[in-house]
Amino acid sequence: MSSPIEVEIKLRLDRPDEILRRLRETGATAIGSSKQEDTYLNAPHRDYAQTDEALRIRATSDGAQITYKGQKLKGMDAKAREEINLPISDPGQFIRLFSALGFTPTAQVNKIREEWTYKGTTISLDTVTGLGTFVEIEVIAERSDCTRALEAIEQVKKDLGIEGDHIQESYLELLLATTK
Repeated sequence: MSSPIEVEIKLRLDRPDEILRRLRETGATAIGSSKQEDTYLNAPHRDYAQTDEALRIRATSDGAQITYKGQKLKGMDAKAREEINLPISDPGQFIRLFSALGFTPTAQVNKIREEWTYKGTTISLDTVTGLGTFVEIEVIAERSDCTRALEAIEQVKKDLGIEGDHIQESYLELLLATTK
């Protein structure tokens, strides 16, 4: 059984209120808003920055999860990668556990996320501390359906009037680039 692939695009937003208006006008469904604290860990046996992987513990008011993100798939006009998510009950204990196993907390990314669904996609408006506001449009797909997922994302982008260059870097990569 293969793991699901997360196919997403990310763009910087100058006017998030305009996207919110368009989401309401198109009949998109609001999922909700949450504050997310993402702690990224690096492995003792390989450097995730070099292998293009990520291990993240996310804490929100609704709970917590640990996420592994595999290497980005090549040759796509979107960020596409394997993603494995598991719910956890105590993010602090997991960070302590992984630290005891030699994993090192790398950085923390904090954001306020407002999520919507529209035409089979999840749309997130993210205000990221230290970076600004972004929109992500995402589809979870099987590896064989990545092209169709990207087509759906592009149609939603068109429907919402979202323009601009896709950002391939993760929020962690963008944040770390600001501290160099």
